[in-house]
Amino acid sequence: MVVKMLLRGAVVLAVLVSAAPLLAQTGGLEGVCKGEKGELLVGNPILIERQEVKGVYKTKTDKHGKYIYIGLPLGSYKVTLQDPNGRTLFNITKHVGMGDPTDVDFDLQKERAQQQQANPELQKKLEEQQKEQKQSTGLKQIFDQGTELYNEKKFAEAAAMYEQAVPLAKGNNVPIVMGRLGDSYAKAKQYDKAVQTYQFGIQANPQDFNLHNNLGNVYADMGKIPEAQAEFQKAAEADPPNASRAYFNLGVVMYNKGRMDEAAAALKKATEVDANYADAYFYEGQALFGKASVGADGKIAPAPGTAEAFQQYLKLEPNGSHATEAQAVLQTLESTVQMEVKVEKKKKKG
Repeated sequence: MVVKMLLRGAVVLAVLVSAAPLLAQTGGLEGVCKGEKGELLVGNPILIERQEVKGVYKTKTDKHGKYIYIGLPLGSYKVTLQDPNGRTLFNITKHVGMGDPTDVDFDLQKERAQQQQANPELQKKLEEQQKEQKQSTGLKQIFDQGTELYNEKKFAEAAAMYEQAVPLAKGNNVPIVMGRLGDSYAKAKQYDKAVQTYQFGIQANPQDFNLHNNLGNVYADMGKIPEAQAEFQKAAEADPPNASRAYFNLGVVMYNKGRMDEAAAALKKATEVDANYADAYFYEGQALFGKASVGADGKIAPAPGTAEAFQQYLKLEPNGSHATEAQAVLQTLESTVQMEVKVEKKKKKG
């Protein structure tokens, strides 16, 4: 009996001994993850990929920036730290052995420093990126301050602020800064500076619609009509979908100068580009009405298209700001004008 119990115990012991190596044929990974500023990374995915035999395992960092994965088959693994969107931040290849989990920490600040030391070109590139980032931040702060002053109608002060932004502007930011600087000068009636600023911006981006359009407005304010016409035309050619605005501005300038033929032609182009441009129809009608004549019968002889322009305006904007004027002109065109013509005859000297 005792012998049987001893034999039975020996069998159980043998099973346990034989099972122990099987249970120990796995390992694990654990570590702490820190970002480029030394901060703990929370909720970041950890991708664990076995190298010799295909196998993929996943986990995440906890609120302390830690992760752990137990039960990995022994072998070599590529451990990848990802951002919350699954983008790779860094990876390390490590062998996983039996026993306690293998430590694989991620310290992006330390890794970045080591990479810079090992690669001078990379270090230079990173320094340039940091410089650009600093410039971009400074540019935004100055630009925002200028915009606040501009919105407060403190145009001279806004121009002074935008001037500080010019040396910081690079690439696509150049025409943007120069445009706002030019606008500020124009609003402050510093026309010569506005012209110089817009021209500099155009050199950086010759196809910028707003720069050409705004330069045209400045030339018009200065009374330089041929130059204004040229810039409005360039604006229209630079951005065909917005050409109606450039032609409208040109038409209004010509109208204000009393050049009705040129005004009507420009405004006609505006409506051809944008058939729903109500104000363009109204001013086209005004320009055409300015060309009207009075016949021998005392009736107004409007230029062709006058009534149609006003009618189209009212169709688009029946309650628009110019509706009353448009209706009055149409009524005038439909009525007979009584005119008394007096002719003074010179007396002959005796």
